[in-house]
Amino acid sequence: MNKLLNRFSWDDLKIIQAIGEYGNLSRASAFLDINNSTLFRRLGALEELLGLTLFLRHRTQYVPTSAGAELIALAMKTREELKCTLSNVTEEVRGFIGEIRIATNDALLHDYLTPLIASFSIQNPLISFFVSIGNEDVNLETGGADIAFRATNTIPETLSGRKVGIARWAIYGNKAEWEGVSVNIEQLKNHRWLGFTPSLSCLRAHKWVESNVDKDNIVYRGDSVLSLASAIHNRMGIGLLPVMHSRHYDDLVRLSPVFTDIEEELWFLAHPQVRKSAKIREFINHCAQYIQEHEAEIFAE
Repeated sequence: MNKLLNRFSWDDLKIIQAIGEYGNLSRASAFLDINNSTLFRRLGALEELLGLTLFLRHRTQYVPTSAGAELIALAMKTREELKCTLSNVTEEVRGFIGEIRIATNDALLHDYLTPLIASFSIQNPLISFFVSIGNEDVNLETGGADIAFRATNTIPETLSGRKVGIARWAIYGNKAEWEGVSVNIEQLKNHRWLGFTPSLSCLRAHKWVESNVDKDNIVYRGDSVLSLASAIHNRMGIGLLPVMHSRHYDDLVRLSPVFTDIEEELWFLAHPQVRKSAKIREFINHCAQYIQEHEAEIFAE
């Protein structure tokens, strides 16, 4: 086997892949920039070396056998891994370049992500960012984005993730109405409430409001954290907000302790293949380090 491996090369895999992709020697030889007779001899020598028939000949068509199909798949996989590795090595030498596409929601972008992107951009000026905002999870497996930054307690098995913190929630109201008022949670349930639309039913905060507040007391529903914060700011009622987000409003006051049972974990997620990219790894590592260095400020209660 070692002798066989020593004689089998990446060029051999390229030949097998080209014949498999183009289906005949004429087009494959044109792609490889060699003549038909040379390609015919190379294929014959490969099949003799391996002791296998890699393609069935049907007039001018070459149809891969099961062994040929396996080697074509290996060639495609090797090509992609080689391309990724060369890209990573080149980036590490020349510096990171290109675009990073991130999917998140408006509150996470506002509260956490923008300072992280800004900090990374200072050190990597040749990187550009494309940020998609929405509540629905972008499909990372189909290339909808390179990275997702999510508040979630459930991570799909098909994704690679890094937890960087916890989003904690509490009840907030407008200072003009609530500052200095002493009230417990049971009493708060009888006031005018702001809740979330069903599009955010995945949030534990949404579930808490639906389970603990009479529906007649819910006077407003929004499909984002920003919409609820704005409604509280405009004295429409009280509601649950992430502690981090409440700091952006000077006129909000916390009316309850932090709810430990509705907190959400903060994750950077990527498809395992995408995470092999040097610039993606570098960005996620940079964000995790930044959050760790500013942990007291970011997650203070």
